[in-house]
Amino acid sequence: MRPARFSPRRAPDRSTLWAVLALGCGLLLVGLFLGVKFWAQAQRSAIDETSLCPQAGPAAVTAVLVDRSDPLGPQQAQRVHQLLEQVIAEAPVGGKVALYLAEADAFLALSPVLALCNPGREANPIYQNPKRMRERYEKEFKSRFDAVRESLLQSSPRKTSPIMESIKAVCIDAFGAIPRGVPLRLVVISDFLQHSAVTSHYRERKFESFLNDPRLASVMVDCKGAEVDMIYLLRITKDGRPTIQNRAHQRFWELYFQRMKARPKSLEAV
Repeated sequence: MRPARFSPRRAPDRSTLWAVLALGCGLLLVGLFLGVKFWAQAQRSAIDETSLCPQAGPAAVTAVLVDRSDPLGPQQAQRVHQLLEQVIAEAPVGGKVALYLAEADAFLALSPVLALCNPGREANPIYQNPKRMRERYEKEFKSRFDAVRESLLQSSPRKTSPIMESIKAVCIDAFGAIPRGVPLRLVVISDFLQHSAVTSHYRERKFESFLNDPRLASVMVDCKGAEVDMIYLLRITKDGRPTIQNRAHQRFWELYFQRMKARPKSLEAV
């Protein structure tokens, strides 16, 4: 009986090795591409194209309330322009800026003149279009604020100056639906001379006594811990004397905001 004969194994064809290697590299690249794609989608927050806000909600809210009851002096107008520019420039990506006029009453709900979120101008080239990001910021965000800014400062004389009613309305509209933990800021540009059916600073000059008056309840609401910046527009009489604006008047507003569960941060007299 003849012993079995074994033929030597053939070495794998080199072309086959290259094909297997190429297939493995291709699969690796596909996996890498899909991984980057899924990561990019996870990093990108969906944006509402009307408000430019993240669909999950704004990252922060800054509400600006402008009192147009009296005309501004040239220096006051210049300073308010600067402040509005600063507010818009400081809005974080995903943060909302809402502009309001002080025209509320005891029942009227205020709507913003304009409210937009900062969509951001710096793009991540992995999953964003840098040119599109810059254009959206300049044309759909900043330029729209520029278009309405001038009209906010035009005097609109009224028989009343419902500042407290307007502050309450802004806190409800701008902050009411925002969950706790989102940074909130309220900027009030006004002479703070309240004059409405609730109270008038021209008639009732013991300002702090109003804090214990039952009428206060009608102009109170929870402002949810919002930081408050007061731009205190000084009014001077024709003979050069200051009006009833004084430290006691300023102190009243600080206490009023504290009662509203807001946090007075600054007061700038202009």
